[in-house]
Amino acid sequence: MLTRREMLVGAGAAAAVAAMPRPASAAGFAEFAAMLGVDPKHAGKGLSFDVGCSYPVTGPAAIFGSHVTDIPRLAFSHIEQMGGPKFNLILKDNRSGDPLAGVQGVRELGFAHVPMMLTSEVADLGAELTSIKQYKIFSLDGSGGTSIFGQGRKYFWGTIAITPNDAIPGVIKYMRHAFPKAKRLAFCGWDLGGLSDAVADQVQQYFKGTDYVLAANEKSKIGATDYAANIQKIKQSDPDIVWAVVYAEDVGYFMKQYAIAGINKPVFAFTHTLAAQQIAGAAYDGLYFSFDFFDATRPSNPWAKFFVDEYAKNVNATVPPDYYGANAYEDSFTLWQCVMRVLKLGGNPKDGTQLDAALQSNPVFPSVYGGDATTVGTIALDRDTHSVKHRPMTVAQYRDGRVIPLAQFDIGGDDFKLLT
Repeated sequence: MLTRREMLVGAGAAAAVAAMPRPASAAGFAEFAAMLGVDPKHAGKGLSFDVGCSYPVTGPAAIFGSHVTDIPRLAFSHIEQMGGPKFNLILKDNRSGDPLAGVQGVRELGFAHVPMMLTSEVADLGAELTSIKQYKIFSLDGSGGTSIFGQGRKYFWGTIAITPNDAIPGVIKYMRHAFPKAKRLAFCGWDLGGLSDAVADQVQQYFKGTDYVLAANEKSKIGATDYAANIQKIKQSDPDIVWAVVYAEDVGYFMKQYAIAGINKPVFAFTHTLAAQQIAGAAYDGLYFSFDFFDATRPSNPWAKFFVDEYAKNVNATVPPDYYGANAYEDSFTLWQCVMRVLKLGGNPKDGTQLDAALQSNPVFPSVYGGDATTVGTIALDRDTHSVKHRPMTVAQYRDGRVIPLAQFDIGGDDFKLLT
């Protein structure tokens, strides 16, 4: 658990990134590094490190993997220009949740003695976790977090809120305000076998002390495009509200078919992506969603604005970065922070055990989430669960072609505040 002192130290480091200009020269990057609190003596300039990357290059989620892999490279170029080391990205394709592909990729990284990794999909639906521990690869998952089945696993840390679990308390508070008569909730989520049942069980724990009942608990295949049978059963359950606990493009297919089913009840999702929006078309309008949403149209702090600007300049000038991209960028800097901590202690940053210990020494880091016009946010991780402890969360609605923030809160529904 974090102490108050650690939170203050982390917040102080993040606060140093204030009123930053957009670096356009070597001098600009040096100024940016100073704002980040980088100590040139331990920044790693002239050193070189291999970084593994287990992302969905092929399969249903490849639409995200293709640009997310560009973002670590963007971050690594920034780090090098700020006086940091050269990070060499070694890409492995987990084929959008294929356990065999994920494990094979991690083993190859282990054989090559790669000390650190950016991973995804809760370390490929849990299959990679044993190999991460075996080869002592310090790993950050910014697309799936730890979920509830990856918590406390050696060398593995989730840097995104657990979905849907971390958002549910805030969602319930919002639903009580916006839909005070609602009682019957229908649930449609990915079929992950026993893992799905564990998630559903925990979801129902949040209903204790409320009038909510789970009227339907439907399961769908990852990457499904046909939800007709699920939606029909949901309709038969006569719900007041529907939760679509599916991700990536799947939300788009669900909403497109839901719109013609005649249920006409509010839908809450726990992700929002341009791909899903485009698939659903007009059926996406009115969808509620809640998670740690990165709003590239309204960057919340100077570092977030810098990232959005650099992304537009160097990666994609037409489509803004989503939260997968923001997390990949932020996680890349977290790796660098841990490398610098090890160097400061006179240790070996090519040792995953030392990198892991460096994170645990103070699991608070600057963040592109939260903060304000002059101060960047912070992300805080929990030493016991290895998941996010503090993170700005949002309830929003997609309406008339725009994302409308409706409420904000911290993980667990703390500090809940209505925005409209």
